[in-house]
Parts: sequence; C-alpha cells; structure tokens
Amino acid sequence: MVTIAELETDPYPAYARLRRDEPVSWVPEANQWLVTRWRDVRTVLTDTERFTTDQPASSMHALCGGAPLLFREGPSHRDVREAFRHDYDPHRVTDYVDTVARPVAHRVADEVFPAGGADLAADYFEPVAAIATATHLGLGPEGADTMRRWGRVLTGVANNFGRDPAVDADAAVVMADDAAVTSLVRRLREDPDRSVISHLLHANRHGDGARADADVLPVLKHIGLSVIEPGWLAGWTLAALWSAPDQLAAVRDDRALLGAAVYEALRWSGPVGVLGRRTTRPVRLGGRDIPADTTIAAAIASANRDEAEFTDPDRFDLHRDVRTHLGFGVGPHGCPAHPLVTATARTALDVLVERMPGVRPAPTWRAAPHGWKLRLPGPLDAVWDVAARKVS
Repeated sequence: MVTIAELETDPYPAYARLRRDEPVSWVPEANQWLVTRWRDVRTVLTDTERFTTDQPASSMHALCGGAPLLFREGPSHRDVREAFRHDYDPHRVTDYVDTVARPVAHRVADEVFPAGGADLAADYFEPVAAIATATHLGLGPEGADTMRRWGRVLTGVANNFGRDPAVDADAAVVMADDAAVTSLVRRLREDPDRSVISHLLHANRHGDGARADADVLPVLKHIGLSVIEPGWLAGWTLAALWSAPDQLAAVRDDRALLGAAVYEALRWSGPVGVLGRRTTRPVRLGGRDIPADTTIAAAIASANRDEAEFTDPDRFDLHRDVRTHLGFGVGPHGCPAHPLVTATARTALDVLVERMPGVRPAPTWRAAPHGWKLRLPGPLDAVWDVAARKVS
C-alpha cells in the first residue's frame, strides 16, 4: 500500500519498494492501479488493444473544451498528430534553436542576470520555455503568458486527483480566458501561414476544409502543459548538476555535455512521472487481475529507475551509457515534440552556463520538488557574481 502524500513528497523510495514487493498495486486515494516495473509500464504504453488513452471521466475534457490529443485514439488521433508532427523534425528543431530559442534565452537573461540572484525556475527557465515554445506554435511572445497560465493550472489539476473541487473550479476560470488564442485560430483559418497552429488547422486536409475548432482548441489548450515542460526539464537538469559537483564542473568545461545531462535528467527525474491509461477489457498484469474500464497509472518515473534495466539507477550520471528510457513515453502516444523539449531545455542551460559560469545555489536554498503525476523541481534559488557575468 502506498499513499499519495508519500508519492508527492518523494516517490522513489516507494517505487523501489513496490517494484520489489507489489509491482502492480491499488491506490485507493487515486482510484487507480499503479504500475511500477519497466516491463509492465512498457506493456501498458504499447498495448493499445488492452490499454487506451481515452479517459472520458477526466476533467481535462471540460477544462480544454473537448478531447486533447493525449486522450484521442484511432483515426482522430492519427489525423491531428500527423498535422503537426513534422514541425518537430530534427532539422526544423535545429532552425528553431538558432532563430527562436537561443535569442529568447539571451533576452530573458538580459532581464534576470543583472540582479545577481533569482529563482531560476520561475524567473528564467519557465519564461524561456514559454516564450520560445509559444513563438514556435505561432502565438508569438505575447501568447506566452496565456499558455504559461494554462500550463500551471492544468498541472494543478493533473496532480489533484479530485481531492479538492476548488482546484478544478479555479482552473475552469483560467482556461476560459482564451480570446487571444481563439482570435488567432479564426485568423489562421482564413489566412494560413507556416506556423504549427496553421498546420494543425490545414495540414493533410486534401480539400476537406480546415479542421473544426473541436479538433484544434482542446489540443492547443492542453499543449499549455508542454509549453512549460522544457523549463521544468532544464530545472531538473540544473538541480541534478548541483547535486553532483564533479559533473557540474565537467559541463562548465565542456558545454557539449549538456545534451547528455538533459537526457539523463529526463531519466533520473523527468517532469512527467505518470501516464494514464484505461483498461478496455479485464487484464492480468504483474500478477494482478484488473477489471475492464479501470484507470491505470503507468509510472514512467519508476520504470526509469528499474534495477532490472539500469545500473545504479538512483544515481544521476551524465556519462551513463546511452540507452532508451521512457521519459517521453513510448508507442503511438509517445511525445511528438520531444526533440523540441530537450533542445529548448539544453539551450536555456547552455546560455545560463555561458553567461553565468559561476551560478550556484543560494546559501538558503533547499531542494523542494513536488508532485507525482507531474513532478516539478520546485524553486531554484541561485546567486552569481554580477561583475563576472558575460554580456550577450
């Protein structure tokens, strides 16, 4: 047995115990089965016949005004996903880093770094991620605040598990403030451009007209989570490096190691801890019989520290032999934007290390990660020597 409070504070000791003693366990507070071993988690994510992403009881439907991409299956999922999947091809992401992400990181750095100290999570990483990603979507920098607000309230909903109705009620107010986005969608419906949102409306339609709002707006609203996810990943990477001074020194000496550091941080403690599924029929998994129409919490955070798959899995090691992990999921619903997420996180860190080579934790900083389904690094209070900072 495990409690949500235990999982939200520090899930990893609980995950280790469950992998050993009860790899598929019932969590009454969440009304879900928790799956913790690599093999079983991967089965849940790839076996689309027995496990579906369609979760009609989720409050995300009402908050987003319809089914987000994550909750779609079959032709509807493929149609919407294919509309913008190519916007995240590697060569496009390289262009995005050069023309969007890095300039944004330098502009935010210019605003934050003269102060000599800040919460890098809230004041640097999240704004860089939100502005750069909103620009990539086609919303422009002015749309970043809206997407960031949506991402924050949806994070609260995802981690709430229905325990506090006020969380959903407050989120509904924030999510209803969508005039800027709906206005842009109307404009792009009549006057397409090369943005992601325009592709979401028009790509692969073959004369059938633009996609309806029901296939566009819920997807965009739910993307609010993805807009700030690169900032969380950058924050987790920095927290990991702070916990391993020798590896931080190696990164300072060779910033080319940042890519490996981001990838390892995603395994070690990525922002997405759990992916939800629903059983389509009775199934047997990990020695347990699970009824049909039951919610499954596939703990990718636990799978990524499974002793059967990784040597010394609780240790952050940017020199670890590269191998596949489940930080972005796997199967038909694996995150299509993963190249952009890692590139944005890496770029934000690269600019930080370049401009502020002496950045370090504030003397009063204490790690305060939180969350279970979505796990955030918490504040990253840092200080640096203003006289030593580099100007872009």
